[in-house]
Amino acid sequence: MSKLYNTWLGYFLFSICVFSSSLNAKETIHVAVASNFKTVLQTLLQDSPIPGIQVKISAASSGVLYSQIVHGAPFDVFLSADDVRPQALIKEGFASQSSLITYALGELAVWQPNANKVNNKVAIANPRFSPYGQASEFYANANFKKPINYVYGNNITQAFQFVQSGNASVGVVAVSTLKMAFNNSQAPQYLSYNLIPSSEYPEIIQQGVIIKSSKKLASAQKLMDFLMISSTQLKLVELGYRTKDSNASK
Repeated sequence: MSKLYNTWLGYFLFSICVFSSSLNAKETIHVAVASNFKTVLQTLLQDSPIPGIQVKISAASSGVLYSQIVHGAPFDVFLSADDVRPQALIKEGFASQSSLITYALGELAVWQPNANKVNNKVAIANPRFSPYGQASEFYANANFKKPINYVYGNNITQAFQFVQSGNASVGVVAVSTLKMAFNNSQAPQYLSYNLIPSSEYPEIIQQGVIIKSSKKLASAQKLMDFLMISSTQLKLVELGYRTKDSNASK
C-alpha cells in the first residue's frame, strides 16, 4: 500500500511540475526595431509585460533592418521608423497587410547641450538609411546656415551620441532619445533642447508589420495589440512621440 501510495504521489508531483512549467513557459519572439524605439520598447515591456511572451530585440536603422528581412533574417515583427519600408515588405510578399499598424509619430529637436563648445559640425542620422535622417536633413537644409558640415550617424541614436560626446556641437535628434537619456540620468542637459514644430519636416510615420514567415504569429499579434492599446499610446506621448490620436486632438 505504501509503495502504491508513493508511486501515485510521484505521478501527482510530476504532473504538478509539468503543469507549472507550462504555465510559466514563455514564447520568445524576435523583433527588428528601429534604433530610436529600442530603449522605449524595453521600457514599455518592463512596465507592462505581455503575459507568456518574451521579446528579443535587434535594433538598427530601418533601412538596414529592411534589407536583413528581405535577405531572410528570422524576425517575427518589424517596427520601422517609417511607413515606406513596412509597406514595401507587404508589396513584396514578406508581410501581411492585415498586420500593419501605425504605432507612433516621431518628433525631432535641435540639441546643443554646450553653447560654449562650438564647432561647425551638425550631427544627423544618415538620410540614406534613416527616416529620421531624411527629416533632419530637410529641416537643417531649410534652417541652418550654409554650408552645413554634417556628421552622419548610422542611425538617430548615434547622431545623439555624436553630440553627447562633443564630436558635434549641435544635432537634430529624436525627442524620445533625449527623454530616455534624462529618465536614466536626471541630467538637465537632456532637457535643454528646442522642439521642432512637426510642420517643419516631413512627418515621421512609424509603422510595424508581422513577417509572414514567422512561426509565432499569435504571439507577434499580441505584441502589436499591446502597442496600440490606449495605455501604451499614452505612455508613448510621455516618452517623446506623437500618436495618431494625440495628433488629431491638436
